[in-house]
Formats: sequence, structure tokens, C-alpha cells
Amino acid sequence: MRLLSPPLIYRYIAREVATPFIISLFVFTGILFLARALKLVELVVNKNVPAGDILLLFSYIIPRFMEVAIPMAMLLGIIVAFGRLSHDSELVVLRAAGLSLKKLAIPVLGFASIAVVLALVITLWLRPIANHRLGLGLFEIAKTQASAGLVSGVFNELGQLTVYAESIEGQGQKLNNVIIGDRSNPDISRLFIAKYGKIVSDPSRRSLSLQLYDGSISEGNGLNFTVTYFQVNSIKIPHSALLGDAATQGGKGADEMMLGELLRAANGVSDTQNLEKNSLAKYQVELQKRFALPISCLCIALIAMALGIQPSRSGQTWSASTSVAMGIGLILFYYILFAVVTAIGEKGNIPAWLIMWLPNVLFAFLGYYLFERMGSEKWMAVSQTVAESFSSLFERIRLLAQGKHA
Repeated sequence: MRLLSPPLIYRYIAREVATPFIISLFVFTGILFLARALKLVELVVNKNVPAGDILLLFSYIIPRFMEVAIPMAMLLGIIVAFGRLSHDSELVVLRAAGLSLKKLAIPVLGFASIAVVLALVITLWLRPIANHRLGLGLFEIAKTQASAGLVSGVFNELGQLTVYAESIEGQGQKLNNVIIGDRSNPDISRLFIAKYGKIVSDPSRRSLSLQLYDGSISEGNGLNFTVTYFQVNSIKIPHSALLGDAATQGGKGADEMMLGELLRAANGVSDTQNLEKNSLAKYQVELQKRFALPISCLCIALIAMALGIQPSRSGQTWSASTSVAMGIGLILFYYILFAVVTAIGEKGNIPAWLIMWLPNVLFAFLGYYLFERMGSEKWMAVSQTVAESFSSLFERIRLLAQGKHA
């Protein structure tokens, strides 16, 4: 029959998965976004940043959360879709029409492939650009805070620096008769006195410094002090102390590099930084991560399908809840495992290409096992298996309890 032709059924299955996938994607992205947004609001509101700049910074953090939310949304979307198909007995009709569960995996894998492409676009293009612009945005806030926040004739606190200037010209362009106390080293007192100075920024390195001219440094402890005179001296201002975000300094990070830059950095070559041998691991890990996380959608798809299929008779509500709970637990386990292998990989003791793909390999084996089992006549839904196992366990406990009382 034309109505039961595989292409039509495949499109129907894909539409069933798409709706809960899109809803779940918005929900998961929103939850992850809010967790970060609250911290960012607290960070920038106290610095009197314009609302437009705040919204722009918010937009830059969305891609990093979408990258994580896509596999989560796909897993939940497939579980919900096949749970509904099972509940309405549509799977029974499809199997009676000659479509096996293995054949129904074709549209699921097709949808997962689309999710992989979407995730790759985010990891290889959108997220690096957004992370880089977020870093630059936070640096500009730090720069503005350091320059425009200084008040003449007042002791200003800049992190661990106390800055006094008799007069200030422009937005920190020139500070006249400057006195600076440096508390960065608690064992040594350091005092800078200069005729004038200015705040200098280096956008490529995202560093801020106070450039001092015609002055002296008094440093020491107790009664032992030395005085050094200088023509020009520079004091670095850590804007992490101003903004509370150390990730914004030091130039481009691994998660901000485009694929070409990351490949060069992973091979020990960088356009802007002198890379040390022991720092290559984080670039190599980031390179593998950009491909491993999107590919996980394929590994998760078959597992989600197996979790979504419900028993055709009683216990459907309980089994559906079990499937969703198992799916959430499974994806949390995946991300915990992914975080663990990332931490191990960044130490550089194990090749990044080996350790970063371990979670995908484990989930691929589990997915393959369930896929093969789905083709068997003895196939039982995962949730039903769990439900019956718990029922059997509770029955044994009840019998043991009765035996003790007897």
C-alpha cells in the first residue's frame, strides 16, 4: 500500500521526533543559559555596563550551551516520540505491516545525522566566534572599568593595586603625580611613585597595564627597603580581578580558535602565542572534542530508540517514566565521563585522539547491542526489563520478610 510505503513512514517518524526535539532543545539551552546568565548579570550590572552590551554578551554564550543541549534534546526527543508510538499501538501496526524495528531505525539515524551536522556547525564555527567575541567584550569592559573608573585625588582600588593620581586627563590617557601601592606579594611592600602615567591595553594579548614615567620603586620588608629609579616602568593590571573572569586574558584560548588555528596550535604552531610543549595537550583535546561531541548523537540515537519503545500491554505509564529517567541518567553519565576524559587528556599522558573518543566508543557498543536485540522476536523494552527486575526484587524481599516473621 502507498500509505505504508517506507519513505512516507520514515518522514512520519522524523516529524514525530522533531517536535519534542525542538522543545527539548529550547528547554535545555534555556536552563544552561540561565545558570551562566545569572553569573554574568551579577558581573556586569555592578560595572554600569549598558543594557545593549549586556544583551550582546548574552548572545555570545548561547552557542556553547546549544552544543551540549543538542545530544540531550535528541535523546529525549526520540524517547518521547517512540513512547507515544508505543502508547498508541502504532508500532504494533507498523510491525504488522512488515516494518521491523531495525528498519524504523533508518529515519532515527537520518535525524541524528542532521543533528550531527548542526552540532558540527556550532562547534567548528559558531562557538569559536562567539567565545572570542565574548572574551573581547569582557576585555573591553575591563579596559573601560580600569580607565574611566579612576577618580583623581582619591585612592582607587584596581584588584591588588591602590592607585592615587593628583589629576587625570581624558579617560585615563594621562595620570599626573601618581602613587601606586602593590599588594600582590604579601611578603614584600612595593610603592611606585611617578611623575605621570597612563593605562595601556594590548587587545591581542588582552592585557592591561599601567605605564609609568620618571619615577621610583620602593620595595622591601620592615626596615629593609631599596629604592630603584626608572625612566619607564609597566605594572600589569589583571582584569580578572576587575571582572572575575580569568578566561578573558592571555589572548585566544583553545575554545576560541577556528579549526585552522586549532590545528596549527595542536601541532605546536601558533600565530599569536609561543606554545610550550606541555601546553599542547589542551589544544589537542579541544580539537578532538569538537568532533567527538557532535558524533555522539549517532551513538545516542539507537540507545534512545531502545529506551523509548514501551511494552504494548500494561505498565505503560510507569515504563515511560522509567525510560525518561533512564535517558536523563544516561546522558548525565555521558557528560560526566566526557568531563573526566577531558581532564585526563589535558594532562598529556594519554593521546587525545584515544582518550576523547572513549565515551563514544562505549555508547556505540551499547547502541549496537541494543540495535541487534531489537531485531529479535524476544525483544523486550528496556523500561519493561527494568520494571520486571524491580518487581522481582521486591517480591523476593517480601518473601524473605515473610519467612523471617514465620
